[in-house]
Amino acid sequence: MSTNTPDRISGSVDLLEEAAGRVKAHLDRRGTAGLEEVLAALVAEHPSMALRINLAATVGSAMASGREGAAEALERFLLGLVRSRLLAAAKFAALVHENGWTRVATYSRSGQVRECLAAARGAGLSEVLVSESRPAGEGVILAGELRGEGLAATITTDAALFSLLPAVHAVVVGADACFEEGFANKVGTAALLREARAAGLPTVVLALPEKRLDGPSALAWRNLPLDTPPRLGKLPKGVSWAGDLFERVPWGLVTHPIGAG
Repeated sequence: MSTNTPDRISGSVDLLEEAAGRVKAHLDRRGTAGLEEVLAALVAEHPSMALRINLAATVGSAMASGREGAAEALERFLLGLVRSRLLAAAKFAALVHENGWTRVATYSRSGQVRECLAAARGAGLSEVLVSESRPAGEGVILAGELRGEGLAATITTDAALFSLLPAVHAVVVGADACFEEGFANKVGTAALLREARAAGLPTVVLALPEKRLDGPSALAWRNLPLDTPPRLGKLPKGVSWAGDLFERVPWGLVTHPIGAG
């Protein structure tokens, strides 16, 4: 994937799978020769994605052991990620069952959220309210994916999501990175969780231990500018576009932090 055309639609789990495939292909072709540059490029493409940061750190630390050592480190990371994803899905399904939730709301598009919502269908979850998630509109894609999993999905605008919260039992979001003081997710997440708390709704963050960033890895995390929507075309003369793609959200806004590590 070129850094000139960054993927702003896929969730961090999906982007990690693509990155892992590139690392494996490089190891198969060239071993560890040039691998450091490949790992650096993977992080540079998506510097806000903790999974890529930790994958690069894990494989990079094993490079001294040669091709086999790096390949084993990659495999261990991926196997651990699979276990974490399954555990998070099971915990969320149990939470849905225990509380009798049938309708939840979510924001943006996350592979982990999609997996957990699908897993909770058998636990009683039947409907998901999804905001379109401007400017890229990835929420529309998620709604279609959830419909394919057998869940009823309703799309609304980001601004209208707040007024529709009384119709759901909980608000569920993902995380692109987790820190000691909170987590990072698409801008707008904090306002949504505050509104949910004010409405007396439980809030759930579906993360993974592999998204935890501490020390040097936390310093590697970078925010990204919010892309100008293509539909706006060329902005009027003298008018600029501003905004960050992600924001840090305090854990205090979260009722149930699942898999946060």
